[in-house]
Amino acid sequence: MDEASYGLAPSHLATQAKPNHNPTLCAADLANALDQVCPDAISDLHWFRTDWQRGGAFTATATYTDQNNHASKAVIKLPVPQVELQWIRRLQSTNRDLGIADVVPTLYASGDQLDGQPLAWVIMEYLPHGPLCHQWRGHEFELFIAAAGRLAYATSQYPPPPPQARPPQKNWNAIHRLARQFVHQHNIDHEQRWNKALKKVHRKLKDWTQTLQDRPVDQWCHGDLHLGNALTRTPPPQGPALLIDFACIHGGHWLDDAIYFEHLFWAQRKRLDGRKIVSLIAKERHRYNLPVDERWPHWAKIQRALLAMSTPAMLEHNGDRRHVQAALEILEANL
Repeated sequence: MDEASYGLAPSHLATQAKPNHNPTLCAADLANALDQVCPDAISDLHWFRTDWQRGGAFTATATYTDQNNHASKAVIKLPVPQVELQWIRRLQSTNRDLGIADVVPTLYASGDQLDGQPLAWVIMEYLPHGPLCHQWRGHEFELFIAAAGRLAYATSQYPPPPPQARPPQKNWNAIHRLARQFVHQHNIDHEQRWNKALKKVHRKLKDWTQTLQDRPVDQWCHGDLHLGNALTRTPPPQGPALLIDFACIHGGHWLDDAIYFEHLFWAQRKRLDGRKIVSLIAKERHRYNLPVDERWPHWAKIQRALLAMSTPAMLEHNGDRRHVQAALEILEANL
């Protein structure tokens, strides 16, 4: 496992890099500031920074020594969004209060300020194995779905999300228009099939969007649920898996996470070996007595079709021809 496992791409050391949010701070300043709030607790500090980071965030590996003189390898992240800090803190109590272990890494220390500035930071357990991948020989899916179930149960113990915690409704009409435009303007495979499918979507779009708007949105969604955000303490093919990166957590419906995760494998269905991801997640929710409305297969079909329909509109972000072809097949199957 390397720095990429904590939401960052392969990186280079940047011991003197300056974050954009405050050009007066460099890594040495941050180290001194952390030492003020965690005196004599941090050693072997190694900062790293990715080429693509734009927000000025810092991440480091370190050794953290607690008050009992127990030393552990740790990951330091700063700044982190307040919502991420809130949920990492909240989910620490799940093992103690609910008897659910292994939801998120252990949090060693955290704060809302650093060096007198409003800057949220965390020092958490370093997970040595992962992200989950083919090295788990298929077990990655069972481990991941089990982790998603534990997270869903843990978040259900907190008040449902207020309206401001929900993302704005997508403008599916605008996305549909953009998809049709891209099909015409780009050299896209199976253009006639896409045109035919998108015309059928147009006739159903109003009913589909109204159906999804009428769904309950009283659950917490991770918002970025994929194998790259799942790590373990044990080597492959063992588990359990723990989840990281809660910057996108929001209010919604559990199918938001489930369909998103499923769609990542539309072009890699052989890897699933017959697993029906959304059904397995629904089954896991049943195991925790979490709400699974009997209408979920219908809602999933609509959400799957809308996501597939939007694929041509996202070609600049994901232009993989296999994925585009798979999205077309999914759309045709769900019309």
